[in-house]
Amino acid sequence: MAQKSRLDDVAATELHNRLAKQIASQIVNEPIAAGGTMSDVMMLCESVLVGVIFGCFQLGSDAKAFDLIVTRVKERLAKIRLEDLEPKGSG
Repeated sequence: MAQKSRLDDVAATELHNRLAKQIASQIVNEPIAAGGTMSDVMMLCESVLVGVIFGCFQLGSDAKAFDLIVTRVKERLAKIRLEDLEPKGSG
């Protein structure tokens, strides 16, 4: 029986970046284009996250998965925000 192929790190990164950009753009832009508000965008984001977690994790492991995702999101946002800051003053 043939083993299912797996993405290597480079292919996975490229796939994730491409899909994330596409999906995030749809989640942000489509509700706004339809006359929605940022609340509509956040509700859609919530619904997508619930759907993904529900589809991937069983009852009992879903809360732990969500906590891990939120932790990683906070870390990644902090890193992005810090990289965007330009040092002020002279040292």
